[in-house]
Amino acid sequence: MIRPRSKLRRGELTPDQKEAERNRVYARAGGMCELRGEDGLPLDKGHWPGVIPKDGDDPWNHGHLVHLHSKRPAFWSEAQGNVLLWGCPACHLIGCHQRGLKPVVPQ
Repeated sequence: MIRPRSKLRRGELTPDQKEAERNRVYARAGGMCELRGEDGLPLDKGHWPGVIPKDGDDPWNHGHLVHLHSKRPAFWSEAQGNVLLWGCPACHLIGCHQRGLKPVVPQ
């Protein structure tokens, strides 16, 4: 089990601020997966079409907040320089993490 840090890192958002950022990205995306390759297709063949549930017990049953840059230097928010997208479990966990694909940032 990973223990939570007792103190926030310099510049890190509080848990409430992180949840607000997650809700903002979810609303902006309309709950739909934003992870697409240069060809405009989803990053994985197991892509979830339609609205993805925001919360759930199992990481395979809800959407994910996807950080295009590592969280440490850019931290959590787009205001701090990170690009955040909403993704389905297949595109995020398989496409990005297992296959190493990089999504194109929507314009």
